[in-house]
Amino acid sequence: MGTAIGTGRAAGAFRRVGTKGGGGSRLRSLPLTLLIAAWLIWLFDAINNLAPVRQKLAEHNGKRILDLEQSLHLAPEHALNEWLAGQRLLSQIVVFWYENVHIAVTLAVLGWLWWRRNDLLGVMQATLVLANLTALAVFWCFPTAPPRMLPGGYVDSVAAVHHLPVWKLGATALHSNQLCSMPSLHIAWATWCSISVFRMSSRRWLRVAALVYPLITSFAVMATANHYLADAVVGATITLVAFSVLSYLWPRLSLPRRARRVI
Repeated sequence: MGTAIGTGRAAGAFRRVGTKGGGGSRLRSLPLTLLIAAWLIWLFDAINNLAPVRQKLAEHNGKRILDLEQSLHLAPEHALNEWLAGQRLLSQIVVFWYENVHIAVTLAVLGWLWWRRNDLLGVMQATLVLANLTALAVFWCFPTAPPRMLPGGYVDSVAAVHHLPVWKLGATALHSNQLCSMPSLHIAWATWCSISVFRMSSRRWLRVAALVYPLITSFAVMATANHYLADAVVGATITLVAFSVLSYLWPRLSLPRRARRVI
């Protein structure tokens, strides 16, 4: 009962910012949109700051994922990382993509939703929040070190491009997503962007770009040795499941309170 009430209240909050309307509606929804983005960033940092505490466990979990992939003959991380390490200019581009593009694109799509498709904003914001909360729960319960922290000759591409010490221990762990490999939020966000673009536009070139974007991002996170293939798959799955569940529930949760009483 408590969960149902809480879900109804959350849906009501998102519904108020997700209804179709003019400029006034957009202006009313802007504070919550900005607050959600800031809260997600803060929450991720708060979880990530615990990284050095469970490093041994995270390395063990990373090895387990890699062993599973290798048993299935689905472990492209080392080959991609080794190839990228020999491409100096491309390494710089891919590292820039890994560090910056996922944030810029997600904020741009969120802004597009807010400005042009306020009617979709509520369910898509809720999808982003639910996907992130699910990922953060996994980070907490199943800390996972990225490939670059494991033996096997992986190159830390970010450290190599920026001429920094390899990010493994100490204070630098607080800024390097050390133990938040599984799932990949890069891919979770990229999948969210793709879904949003598909819902907002029917233009073929935009939809093609929306499909290609998560694939390029998957290459970037694996080739820089920051994520496993499994991280990418789970990250995309979390977003797809969150969107599917909320898309099914949203029409009912968004009914006026009086109509819900009749039902």
